[in-house]
Amino acid sequence: MDGVVRWFERRGGIPLVTPPKFREYASLTDDPDKFGGGYVTEGIRGVAFAIEYCDSHGWTSTRTIRCLGIDTRHPASITAYCHVRDRLCRFRLDRIISIHDLASGRILASDEHLALLAPYVPEEEPQPYLASLMAVQQATRDGVFALLQLCMSDGRLREEPRNVIHRYVRSEAGVLGIKLPAFELVALWIDNLAPPLDAVSASVMKLLRDKARFSRLLPWLLKMVRSQPDFPDPEESIRELINQVRTHFRDADGDLPQGIRASS
Repeated sequence: MDGVVRWFERRGGIPLVTPPKFREYASLTDDPDKFGGGYVTEGIRGVAFAIEYCDSHGWTSTRTIRCLGIDTRHPASITAYCHVRDRLCRFRLDRIISIHDLASGRILASDEHLALLAPYVPEEEPQPYLASLMAVQQATRDGVFALLQLCMSDGRLREEPRNVIHRYVRSEAGVLGIKLPAFELVALWIDNLAPPLDAVSASVMKLLRDKARFSRLLPWLLKMVRSQPDFPDPEESIRELINQVRTHFRDADGDLPQGIRASS
């Protein structure tokens, strides 16, 4: 396995935690639509939030879920890891009563539901603001996943790391010439992310295949490490990361990413 990927994986997986002031409950006998295996859209992978849900028997429950896929065939459903059941479940979208923000626990308004889920439901002509949001997500998701891996060891995204991620997204969108939608939509997306470790690893591997993109992300990774008061031995960790990046790109094509050549 690549040394850069191992460096990220040693942080461990981002735990799924319940939102503040949110109480989970579920009947011992309820069974939201059992996971049937497979889903058609993986873009939603890593999105996490809490829901109030009504199952096929009429039982209501509250759960924190980490989305793994969305099946848009009628009736549309989300495949997700359920914090209450500690397993994969399928939740029909038309049975979700309310959605609670992962970062704050507040109940999201209906237009926020749309902004949170609509980018993963294919449309021939999405509304312009959703098209902009989808473009930003597509361009920055891998970098955002890598940054979150460095700052959510307890499952919480705090203010300073959140600001680093917001600035990275604005910067990357500017470089790529992507028009940002209302930034509240981008912030909503970031606040409701808790990507599993395999998704983070896949994102890091994709970033390593694009030297220019990884070079733009690298300074933000260093900022993120240094913004964490509890990051173990941050300067030594940064040196190890730089060494692993050098090794990766020297082995790949002999050319180092811009930003670490001067110190090589």
